[in-house]
Amino acid sequence: MAYDVNTLKTRPQCLEAKDKLEAELDGYQNRNQNLDFQDRRDGRTDASTAQRLAKATSQVTYLTEQLANTGLSEKDRLRFEDQLDTATYQQKRLSRRATNAGGAEDFLAEVDADQVDAQVTLLSGAIAAVQARHDALPA
Repeated sequence: MAYDVNTLKTRPQCLEAKDKLEAELDGYQNRNQNLDFQDRRDGRTDASTAQRLAKATSQVTYLTEQLANTGLSEKDRLRFEDQLDTATYQQKRLSRRATNAGGAEDFLAEVDADQVDAQVTLLSGAIAAVQARHDALPA
């Protein structure tokens, strides 16, 4: 433990320290909840991106097969070519999004989450220690 609760000499000092520690803890717990929410949202986004990429790839395959058909009218050929352009663009865009996952940004997010967890643990321990000191002091 890097702090010494014995520096708190009176019950009012303990109460003041505890109030300030609890306020700081509230901030870190709120941040932790926000990180958890972001993780859940990112998970849904990753799953959604994978599903949308699979759908776009399937569409590209289908349209390529249709364009290989020699019996198409000129109107149908133009329509399938336009749809293929759109599907190919979407496939590339979603593929880039899936490929860009990870790296420094994800690493730093993990470090940040660990830092928040450590702060919550430290503050919770300090609050418990201050409360124990408060209870041990004469009224």
